[in-house]
Amino acid sequence: MPPTSSPSSGPAPTFSVGSTTTEPSLTDQVKRFKPRKFKEKQETLLAKDNEENAARERLSLKCIKVIVENFDKNPSHEGIPATNVREITSRLPIDLDPKKAAVYVHDESYWKRACLQSLSPSECQIIEHGLTWKQLFFEHHLQKRLEEFKDGDDIDVLVEEIEKFQDYIFCLRFRQMPGHVDLDRLTSSLPNLTKIDLQYNINKIGMDFDRRLFGMKISDASCLAKSVKDSENLTSVVLSGNLMDDDLLRMLMTGLYKSSTITHLDVSHNKITNHGVRLLAKLLGTKSVLTSLNVADNQIHAEGGRYLGRALRSNDSLSDLNMRLNRLTDEGGRMLLEGLRDNQSVTRLNVSGNSLGSEATSALSVVLREQDSSLAILDLSSNRLSDADMSVLAATMERNEKLISMDMRMNSTSEGNEDMEKIMDKLHDNELNMRS
Repeated sequence: MPPTSSPSSGPAPTFSVGSTTTEPSLTDQVKRFKPRKFKEKQETLLAKDNEENAARERLSLKCIKVIVENFDKNPSHEGIPATNVREITSRLPIDLDPKKAAVYVHDESYWKRACLQSLSPSECQIIEHGLTWKQLFFEHHLQKRLEEFKDGDDIDVLVEEIEKFQDYIFCLRFRQMPGHVDLDRLTSSLPNLTKIDLQYNINKIGMDFDRRLFGMKISDASCLAKSVKDSENLTSVVLSGNLMDDDLLRMLMTGLYKSSTITHLDVSHNKITNHGVRLLAKLLGTKSVLTSLNVADNQIHAEGGRYLGRALRSNDSLSDLNMRLNRLTDEGGRMLLEGLRDNQSVTRLNVSGNSLGSEATSALSVVLREQDSSLAILDLSSNRLSDADMSVLAATMERNEKLISMDMRMNSTSEGNEDMEKIMDKLHDNELNMRS
C-alpha cells in the first residue's frame, strides 16, 4: 500500500517531481535558498583595500599629488627630480593661469595637450610656430587677447601679462583690432619678434557696419613705423588687406627706410598707387636686404612699372616679386621687364592679370635670352598674350636653360596652341636637367 502522511504533519507540499514522492526537484531546492548579499561586504573590502593601498603608496607619488593639487596657488619646480617632472605635468589641468604656466611649466607634453584641447585642428599647425607647442600656445593666446582688446582697456595690464611669456612670441598676428592698441609698446616687450602679420578689421560685425572701423589709421602706421625701426630681429612684415593708401605707406616707410633686417614685405590687397610704388622702389637700392616684395591687387599703373623696373636694374637682393592683379598694361609690363635685363637675383615673377601684350612679350624674350638671368618661375596668366606672342616665347625658350615654370593660362590664345606645348616640353626638360 502507498505510504500515507501523518494527520499532524499538515498539508503536503507541492513538488514538481510528483505528489507521491517526498524528494523535491533541483529547481525546488534552489528556490528555497535566497541569494546572499555581498554588496555591503564588497564596499567594506574595497574601502579597506584603498586604505591599505594608500598606506602602501610611495611617498614620491603622494608628493606629486600634493604638488598638483596646490600648483595654481603655490607653483614650484625647483628641486624636483627630472624623472618626476613629466608625471606632474601630465596631471596638471590645462586651465592654469597662462602667466604662471609660462614660467613654471616647460614640458612640451603639457603644452601639446593644452593646444589640442583649446584650439581647432587648423590652428594646431606646429610647423608654423617654431615646431614647439609652447610657442604655438602663447602666440595664439596673444592673438586672442589682442583681438578682444577694446578702447578703454588698460594697456599696462596687457603689457605686464605679455612680459611673462615674451620669450615665446616670435610672430605677432591678429585678424581684427577694435582697440587699435599702441603696437610700439607691445613690440618693445617682445625681444624675439621676427614676424608681424596684421589686419585692422572687425569680424562678425553684422548690421553694425561702420566704414571707419576698417583699415589702418595714421596712428597705427606711426606706431608700426616705430616698431619696425626699433626692432633688431624683425624680418617679415605682412600688412595685407588693410585699406592702406599712399599716405599711410609714406608714414610706414619712415620706419622701413631705417630697418636693415626686413627681408619680406607684403602690402598686397591695399590701395597703393604709383606714388606709393615710387616709395617702395627706394627700398630696392644698392644696400637693400629685401628678398621678397608682394604688391599684388593694388592700383599700380604703367608709371609704377617704370619705377620698379628702374630699381631692379641695380638691385641684387630681391628674389621674389609679385605684381599680379594690378593695372600695368602692356607699356608698364614692358618697362618692368626691361629692368630685369641687368638683374641677376629675381627668380620668381608674377605679373598675372595686368593686361600684358606684345610689347611686354618682346621685353620678356630679351630677358629670357640673357645668360645671367636667374628667372626660374614666371606667371603670365590672365593677360592678353596672343598666338603670335606664344610663337616669340617658344623661339626664345629654345635657348633658355633656367626657366622651369611658366603659367600661360587664361590668355588670348587658340585652343591646342602648338607653341604652348613646345614651351611646356622645354620647361619640363629644364626641370629634369636641373634635378640631375
